[in-house]
Amino acid sequence: MTPTLPSTLRQLPALLLVLTVGFTETSALGCAGFEPNDPADSRYVLTFDADQALDHPTALGVLALLNDVATTEVFLDEGLGLDSRAASRIIAHRQGPDGVDGSADDDRFDTVTELDEVGYVGEATLQALGEAAWELGYVPVLVIEGVSFSEGERDATLLLANSASLEDLDEGADLDRRAAESIINGRPYAGLQELGARPYVGPATLERMLRYADHWIDEIAAD
Repeated sequence: MTPTLPSTLRQLPALLLVLTVGFTETSALGCAGFEPNDPADSRYVLTFDADQALDHPTALGVLALLNDVATTEVFLDEGLGLDSRAASRIIAHRQGPDGVDGSADDDRFDTVTELDEVGYVGEATLQALGEAAWELGYVPVLVIEGVSFSEGERDATLLLANSASLEDLDEGADLDRRAAESIINGRPYAGLQELGARPYVGPATLERMLRYADHWIDEIAAD
């Protein structure tokens, strides 16, 4: 489903997502976890240092938005009001030479520098994408062991950690058996920081749980 924006966007400060700069210790995503008290605290005006662009939550949200196959050229052009030439080039970059999402030649965006190098992508484009990433929930509210979670992803993964069966974790999420047992034995979890501290639960385990959580919830709802 194509992302849709609310009728009124909050007016955000200018986001120069040609990014990055010295963060405070509390906002640096290299820490074990990042969870701002107010999302507005994370909306910085930054100077350019592309090598560290992915360390900023808004940048991560922009990349997640553009790498989502539900984000279409029409949405970028008409929904967000981007320059149509920028919109078409962004989608063409993501889809790769065959022009199809989900194929072997896809070229997903890894950094904001990569995005900035796409034709007709400038400051106005980056600002619009930053606003959309916040409004649509793509900006991570939490980073554990280098794995980024939006609000919905955080809640879904926490529900999975607290409620899924050993079989769901071992076979459905394809976790290491030791990690699955460790998760079961450590319940209940008040937050993902506690989950990430469990033995055998590292970035690979968290990534698999993140990817499996929505599917598991859909299965539970269908029963």
